[in-house]
Amino acid sequence: MKKKSLESNYGSKLYNSNMTIIILFIVLVFSFLKVSKEIVLRYNINKEINSLEEQFTKLNKEKDNLNNLVAYLKTDYYIEEEARLKLNLSKPGEKQINLVKGDQLEEEEIGEVKIANYYKWFNYFFE
Repeated sequence: MKKKSLESNYGSKLYNSNMTIIILFIVLVFSFLKVSKEIVLRYNINKEINSLEEQFTKLNKEKDNLNNLVAYLKTDYYIEEEARLKLNLSKPGEKQINLVKGDQLEEEEIGEVKIANYYKWFNYFFE
């Protein structure tokens, strides 16, 4: 009988002691800190995942736009237009008429006349 009462007395002293309460409180604080760090880590990971998903969708849209542009550039219509504009080509039997605006003509004439560099600088600053 005495042995059992000593064990129960020791157990109740252990649970009621201030040291046990302090140790349990410290364990509780450490576990709370660990859980809060995990929550912050998961939040940051989810935020990064969302930003990467947004970047992925943006890159997919850009890829689709580039694929559409490449498909357009491979068409006969685009090749024909570029040949007409840049190389002044025409289909057999067609006549081309090139119209030049007045501003473009003046620029071309000025481009033909060679002006000294110091005169250009003088005009740039004083006119």
